[in-house]
Amino acid sequence: MKKILAILTLTLMAVSAFAQHDEQVTVEGKYRPKVNKVNKLALQPETPQPSYTIPSTEVNPIEAKQKLSLDLEKIAPTGFAAKKDQLVIPTKNFLMAGIGTRISPIFLYKHNSMLTKTLGLGVGVKHNSSWLNIKDYAPSSFMNNLFDISLSTSKFDGIQLDGGVYYKNDMYHYYGVNLTELPVTLTDAQIEQACPRQTYNTIGGRIGLASTSTRTGELSHSGGVDYQYTFDRFDAHEHFVDVAYGLGYTQSWWGDKSHPQKVGVDVGFQYDYFDATQPDNTNMAVICRSDLYLIKVNPYFEMSDEFYKLHLGVRLDGVNRVKEEDKFLAVRPDISGSLYVLNKKLEFYADLNGGRNLNTYSSIIAENPFVWNQLELLATNVKLGFEGGVRTNIVDIVDLHLGVRYRHTDNDAFYVLKYEFVDNEVICNKFDLLYDETKLVTVLANARVRLRNSLTAELGFAYNSCKPAVEEYAWYRPTTEGKLKLTYDLNDKLSFNSAFLYQGGRYAKVFTDGGYQSEKMKDVFDLSLGADYKINDQVTAFALLDNVACQKYQLYYNYPVTGIQLFVGAKLRF
Repeated sequence: MKKILAILTLTLMAVSAFAQHDEQVTVEGKYRPKVNKVNKLALQPETPQPSYTIPSTEVNPIEAKQKLSLDLEKIAPTGFAAKKDQLVIPTKNFLMAGIGTRISPIFLYKHNSMLTKTLGLGVGVKHNSSWLNIKDYAPSSFMNNLFDISLSTSKFDGIQLDGGVYYKNDMYHYYGVNLTELPVTLTDAQIEQACPRQTYNTIGGRIGLASTSTRTGELSHSGGVDYQYTFDRFDAHEHFVDVAYGLGYTQSWWGDKSHPQKVGVDVGFQYDYFDATQPDNTNMAVICRSDLYLIKVNPYFEMSDEFYKLHLGVRLDGVNRVKEEDKFLAVRPDISGSLYVLNKKLEFYADLNGGRNLNTYSSIIAENPFVWNQLELLATNVKLGFEGGVRTNIVDIVDLHLGVRYRHTDNDAFYVLKYEFVDNEVICNKFDLLYDETKLVTVLANARVRLRNSLTAELGFAYNSCKPAVEEYAWYRPTTEGKLKLTYDLNDKLSFNSAFLYQGGRYAKVFTDGGYQSEKMKDVFDLSLGADYKINDQVTAFALLDNVACQKYQLYYNYPVTGIQLFVGAKLRF
């Protein structure tokens, strides 16, 4: 009995030490990795702790969807503050409220607490909108709403359960055409037909389970079921189901027992049903309906030591709707590894991968809400993917990442303008999907520099060479991307931040009297300036000046972003 108590005591001490250990990690973002300070929190098997999700507090109207994130909330409800890496004490409630120059309200509320010793609750509410019309082309407006609630518990022996539900509502009224430049005058009914107000609604939920045991020689498992229902104003609706389960076994077959080996398998099933059947101008039904399913199996083997880690696996997937030259069953590699030198301050990594993914209506409208719902949904097939590079923080004040990417993709989806006639006038303000085979090579570099614990600079650059097999260009995708982000703490109360974003080499496929042709889009130059003033430990005032240079570049053709905007507000923790 005394031996058992001693072992338990040592285990708890090790877990506590592990939980307090800080390290540099690289988080891969949409465009390029960003290096952040994080704190590892260890969950005890019997008592789950509340998950303090860092809320997204960026001002994100629809025209700024593709911007890299601008961090209004510099000090998250839990995590490290930029100044001297001090750990912020978690709070149960976080509230942010502000207003923009177009009477654009911002509201975000996040709650996390333990209802009982084994039951955690999370609640989130988010809203931002434009109450005044945006008059770049014609009166336009937007509104985004999100509500979510989650529960987690480990009441069951050796198993932790978590789940939640959410509701998302987005409204966009962007014309995408300058009505004053049309050779004809459209009536209100014709304008509503050509430039309708679109509303998207999504209802979803998830339930997941995972074993809490971390002992060698025991099976570990995790699984979950996600469901979401998406529908728009024009009777298009989609049901999407995602089922995933993983089973693993860890054992010290050789080597140091502190670095055991693991064998496992991940299996998954996805099903997507989409229906956008509606009458056309002749009141005849236009059928746009599809059902896709994807089956995935991924067996693997993992091993690691002080100076390396290795993952060896294979991905097998089957899709019911494929091209004639494709097969139902596809086999792709799943191999990755890292080599650490200089006391883990230098990492060389490589990854060989591939596989298929479903293009869902919900994911498409999240990226481009101006698409028309008469879409053909297919599975994107990555025939071969490679990632490699080096990460280092040899110099304590600098984190550096250099990498190269290659991806050979079939059914790669691009956005192209579709046209329709309104009173014998061609209106091009909706987008369709076009699929092509592409080969993409990306060279990227990312660095994070910290000086005197008060000034931090993040720099990023990427060069993309995407060659479609049929199309002239990779529509709307930038060739060059760059980002510079600076944060400066003047003192304990006042801090400043700025971000500069550049994207160049983008092309759009547009419709003219002679048919479709390519047109180079204006380069993106976007500068934003922000400030935070800490009134006390609970209240912080913020301000953001967005698009300082008032550059009305277009993320999509005929949809320019708004000019300079000012947002002010406050953040409250209690």
